[in-house]
Amino acid sequence: MLPFLVYVEHRKSEYKWEMYMWMLWIKNRKKEFLEYRYVFLWDSFSLLKILENEAKKIIVGRIGFIAIGLFLLSLYLKETFQYAFFNREQQQLFLFDSDYVSGLLLQPGGVALCLSRFLVQFFYSTVWSVSLTALLLLSIILASMGILRKLGGKWFLAPLAFCPAGTLILSLFDPCFFYEGLIAYAMAMVGLYLYLSTARETLRMRLCLGGAIAFILFGLAGAVASLFACCAFCCDLAGKSKKSLCSLSYVPFTLLLAWGAVRSGVMAQMERGCTSANYYEWTLEMPVFHHISWVALLLLPFGVVVGRMSLLHGKWLQRIVFLLLLTSEIGLFFFLQDRRMNQVRVSFEQYRYEYYTVMKQWKDLQREASKRIMHYHDANYLNLSLAEQGVLLDHLFTYPQYGLQSLVYIPNNKSADVRLAHLWFAMGNIAAAQNVAFNSLFALNGYNPTMLQMLVRIELMRGNYLVALKYITLLEKTVHYAGWATAQRRFLFDDEAVEQDPSLGTGRASFPLDDSFVLLASPMDDLYKIVAVNPANSNAMQYALAYLLLAKDFNHVQSFVDTYYGTPALQYLAEPVQEALLFFSDYYHTLEEDYALRHGISNEQLSAYQQVDWEYCKAHGVESSTLDRFVQFKKGYEQVRQGAPRSLLDGFKHTFWYYLLFAEIG
Repeated sequence: MLPFLVYVEHRKSEYKWEMYMWMLWIKNRKKEFLEYRYVFLWDSFSLLKILENEAKKIIVGRIGFIAIGLFLLSLYLKETFQYAFFNREQQQLFLFDSDYVSGLLLQPGGVALCLSRFLVQFFYSTVWSVSLTALLLLSIILASMGILRKLGGKWFLAPLAFCPAGTLILSLFDPCFFYEGLIAYAMAMVGLYLYLSTARETLRMRLCLGGAIAFILFGLAGAVASLFACCAFCCDLAGKSKKSLCSLSYVPFTLLLAWGAVRSGVMAQMERGCTSANYYEWTLEMPVFHHISWVALLLLPFGVVVGRMSLLHGKWLQRIVFLLLLTSEIGLFFFLQDRRMNQVRVSFEQYRYEYYTVMKQWKDLQREASKRIMHYHDANYLNLSLAEQGVLLDHLFTYPQYGLQSLVYIPNNKSADVRLAHLWFAMGNIAAAQNVAFNSLFALNGYNPTMLQMLVRIELMRGNYLVALKYITLLEKTVHYAGWATAQRRFLFDDEAVEQDPSLGTGRASFPLDDSFVLLASPMDDLYKIVAVNPANSNAMQYALAYLLLAKDFNHVQSFVDTYYGTPALQYLAEPVQEALLFFSDYYHTLEEDYALRHGISNEQLSAYQQVDWEYCKAHGVESSTLDRFVQFKKGYEQVRQGAPRSLLDGFKHTFWYYLLFAEIG
């Protein structure tokens, strides 16, 4: 609604109001066009009341639109990016340190970089990560709408305002796309809106304003200055500004700024100074897809030019165009989202597992990892959750197991892997955990805070208090981890406090006497040493027995039971261990001496193995119910050997016997 011309004369002596004619600009919703109407108002207070009500409607409507948009964006981001945002927080460590902050700010685009690092530190919380990102995306949408309005865009072009934000959401699926790319983009949108909003009566003023915004953007946000330059030129063309070709000078100006930054050594390459590649991991080649968000912004002036065609002046045709734009954008967005999700599905699953591990939400980790065991990583996290709950042996064969790598999968390239750090630490293999944690400490944008916390605890276990103090001091410069780091100071230079702590004390006691092992070829070699030195380490005992069961090594299962049963480390036998002990007894009691000799088993060894009978099993925790099930299994297995279908043994799929005889392990 255009401004109203209001003139009211109050006659103080007679307390009368004169009649005046008021010209109002009113939108006729029924006819859908604007027209001048004359409204005669006898009371000026009535007019003010009307104006007040209209203002309230506008304000409430806009607030409602923003609130609904923020809610929908937050809901979508939570369902899609909750754990990906947490992973971004784990890839950096923002420090409240003058040297650290100044190092960020002195770079081209340092403000956007510093602001992104500052915001991402709060992504430890789902509420903060979702809310902050939704606000940024919503601001980009609102800025896009404002730019369309400034260019005189028709109402049916409104769906175009969602294109920039939509393409940025798709870019966020890539963990190598820096978050400062989103912030820099929002800054460019604000700069473009200010450029179009400011009065520009003269060519000189227009060029000075555009050049100043481009220069400031380059300093604050980096390469998006070139995006602003291209869009400002296109918007001037679309807006039919006089001598709009002069706006083309912004483009070489930003290129000159980038060239100067490269020549001075501030930037490495021209590509980083003037393209979206500046907001991608520098050691990798950026996919072409990430350029789409920059192209999407150019759709706004292009759409305005197309919308002025005489062909699109019919109201029904405009409605059709609106619906086509809206439906095509929604369809294309979800199509590309599915494509992007398929590309990163495995990574997103790992982010979810890592989130539950760091938060120590073992029940949730067990639930999620057990849904679909498609990779050794899934099995590793599942078994970790069972071990931390103290039920690894009880539920080992409740879920599919694929050999030793179901416990610990070690990639051939032995790359830094936070998963391995968590696994070794849970096993009590502190030396191996330290090795992997240190290699995983340096993330994309600084330190990995969880790995730094693990190193603090490991150095306290080792008694390397000066090194631990160094890490603690670093964490105390953060927001989220400062309290935890300060709490660890009570263990510094205090061996008694370390040994009395349940976690630190167990870790210190689990170091082998020779302290010479670090990530041997077989994790079992390390577990033997850990259990021998500290049998009370329940996690190490669980993993040791689980490792032997998955290796089908029932001989060593029996020796473990013989050594540790009845001690605090092994007070009872889980059902899979009972099953392995019964199989051991039955196997060697039915083994022929000639067969044993041919396979390297002496008569003395065979005689010793045969000492394990039912009475021995009963004395070592094997229950009668387990023996009854074993008898039934043997009968069923004999039928299967004679040609009966294997489905006859489906009731025993969750037993060690079924795994031993039918599972193929690599």
